[in-house]
Amino acid sequence: MIPRIAAVSFLNSWPLVDALAGRDDVQLVTDIPSQLPELLHEDRADAALVPVVEWFRGAGAGVVPGIALATGGPVDSVKLFARVPPPEIRHVAVDRGSKTSVALLRVLFAELWGVEPDFKVVVPQVGTLLDEADAALVIGDRCFAAEKRFRDEGLLGAGGIHEIDLGDTWRQMTGLPFVFAVWVMGDGFTARSTSAERDDLIRLLQDAKETGLGRIDALADRAVAEGRLGPGGSAEREAIVHYFRESMSYDLGAEELAGLRRFHRLCVEHRIIPAGRGLDPADLTGLEGSSR
Repeated sequence: MIPRIAAVSFLNSWPLVDALAGRDDVQLVTDIPSQLPELLHEDRADAALVPVVEWFRGAGAGVVPGIALATGGPVDSVKLFARVPPPEIRHVAVDRGSKTSVALLRVLFAELWGVEPDFKVVVPQVGTLLDEADAALVIGDRCFAAEKRFRDEGLLGAGGIHEIDLGDTWRQMTGLPFVFAVWVMGDGFTARSTSAERDDLIRLLQDAKETGLGRIDALADRAVAEGRLGPGGSAEREAIVHYFRESMSYDLGAEELAGLRRFHRLCVEHRIIPAGRGLDPADLTGLEGSSR
C-alpha cells in the first residue's frame, strides 16, 4: 500500500516533506492548508498536515507524535497588515488558505484589542491587499511577497502600515509556542490499516522530518535558485536559513502541547469551535517528544 500524504506547498513545510517528494513508494500531493482536512474526509489522503483548528473540530484520527509546524516567537510568515491600529480595525480581509491563523487572529482581537471586526475571506492579491479593508491577514509565501512590496514602497512603520506578527503576539500574550499544523492520519486509513501499517506511516513522517532538518542549507540553496522569498521579503539565502532554523519549529514537545491546550481553551471560550466536540485536551497526552 503506497501511503498518500497531503501537505502544504508553502516554504515552511519543506523540511517535513522534501524527503517524501519524488519517491516511487509515496504519493505526495500539495494544496492550501484549508483544503487538507477535506482530503482526509474524502479518504483521498492517508495523512495530512492539518491546521490545528480543524483537528480541534474533529478532522482525521490519530496524530503523529513529535512533529508540528510551530513557532516559538516571531513566525515571520503569518502577519496582519493594517492601515489603522488593531483596536480601530473594523474590516479584515483574511487569506482563504488559512484556518488556524484566522482563528488565532480572532482570539487576539478578543483577548488583546477588544474588538470583533468583520472578516472577509479572499485570495490575497499583493497589489490590492488594503484597498477594501482596514487590515489583511496574509500567510505563507504570500506574506513575504506582501512585506516586500510594502517595504519597497516605504509603507511600513512611521505612521504607515502596521505590521503584526501573530506568532510573536501569541508568545507575548501567553509565554507559549504556537502550533499551526500537525500530521493527522485519516479515519479511512486508520480503519482499514493494521497497527504495523500505522507505525510504518508514523516512522515515514518522522524519518522525513529528521532528513529534512539535516538538509536545511541545501533547501535554502534550492529556494534561492527558485527565486523564493524569505522573512522581510528578502531573497537572500541567510534569510531563508533563518526562517527554517529560527522562525519555524518542527517539534511537538511539552511546551508546544501546552500552547495547543491554551489555544483550544480560548477557541472554545470565544466560540470559534463548539464546546464538547472534536478534540479533548486530555487526548494530547503522549504526543510530546522529538521525532525519533
